[in-house]
Amino acid sequence: MTEAGGGFSFRREIRRAAAGQGLTLSEDQVRTLEIHRDLLSTWGRRMNLTAIRDPGEVVRRHFLEGLLAGAFLGRHGASGTILDLGSGNGFPAIPIRVARPEAAPLILVESSRKRAAFLRALLRELGWRDPRGEVRRVETGRDLQDLPCDIFTTRGVTPFDLLEEGLPFLNRGGSALLFLRRGDLVERVPQLPPALRVAAEGPLVGREAGMILLRKD
Repeated sequence: MTEAGGGFSFRREIRRAAAGQGLTLSEDQVRTLEIHRDLLSTWGRRMNLTAIRDPGEVVRRHFLEGLLAGAFLGRHGASGTILDLGSGNGFPAIPIRVARPEAAPLILVESSRKRAAFLRALLRELGWRDPRGEVRRVETGRDLQDLPCDIFTTRGVTPFDLLEEGLPFLNRGGSALLFLRRGDLVERVPQLPPALRVAAEGPLVGREAGMILLRKD
């Protein structure tokens, strides 16, 4: 699809960006991502869903990073119910699910009713049956204990307080995928709770921050 007034093609750019990181996308995967991008653009005209405006940067920072996160989870065998906290624009959860179908079912938790409405519209467009949307404000891990999960991720919420609590809503053997620098984690949570340990780390393209995978024993 070509953007009005220019030669940008989302399909071409997402395939190119993914291939540059060793990922091959099927036509169904590209179509799913395109539906997400189109709805993000449409709704973004009347509400603030992302501060990133450049279409190429949207591909890299939103879609590619989610795909890399899904592949990262796959390499480390993470599967099962995934909870994305602060998922107002669908990132990273939707691209994660595209790259890692075993991350299912999907629970999207968002405090803003307007953004939650976007998520509901997106899930309808995608035709996914299993995802669950929750509108709630989360201040402590206890606020999520009725939503046990096998994978926890967030890019929209600062996770340090939840980490200090030991992620009580994350099942034993589960994984937490964080988008931050190791130094930031050590600075804010110098001593992880005994049940949590760093299992793996991975880079993000062109960013100082990376991916940190925690496991809950």
